[in-house]
Amino acid sequence: MMPPAGRQVILLVGPKGSGKTTIGEFLAAELGIRFLRVEPLFLEARVRLGASHPDPDRLGFEAVLAELAALLSAGGVACFESTGASPHFPWLLAEVARLARVSLVRVVAEPAQCLARIRGRDAAAHIPASGEDIERINARAARVTLPWDAVIDNRGRFDGALIRRAVEALLPGIEESHGNG
Repeated sequence: MMPPAGRQVILLVGPKGSGKTTIGEFLAAELGIRFLRVEPLFLEARVRLGASHPDPDRLGFEAVLAELAALLSAGGVACFESTGASPHFPWLLAEVARLARVSLVRVVAEPAQCLARIRGRDAAAHIPASGEDIERINARAARVTLPWDAVIDNRGRFDGALIRRAVEALLPGIEESHGNG
């Protein structure tokens, strides 16, 4: 089944702390791309199900899909983030591909830099994870292999110009569709 024309999803995939949220927020501010932060949806699912539920992640992924469908209902471009490390990720990717054309963007950062970024952010806005959990998740995220449409090297300082060029190359006609020139 082909996704409806005029809909595109940019999926930022990379380790926790690699800068996916920062990149998504940058794309929203600079290019007018609607960005969906997924961790609040997962946190809400955990609260609704309770800490003892065996699979709160599935409900989180279902919430992400529902929110993306709503964002894309009028067409256009949306963006969201994932480590790609969950066993539910392939399901989500297949479902998103039914909604829109998907552009897969790998976000790369050094493991030590990822950990430093995680330590420096507001823990209340993120899924709780121990240092060992983060290392395990990031090791799985580093092994994710997909047919990447672009790779953003987010090591070192944030480079908005590099990110803008990488994403604009995925968006034919972005000037017309977003009014940016």
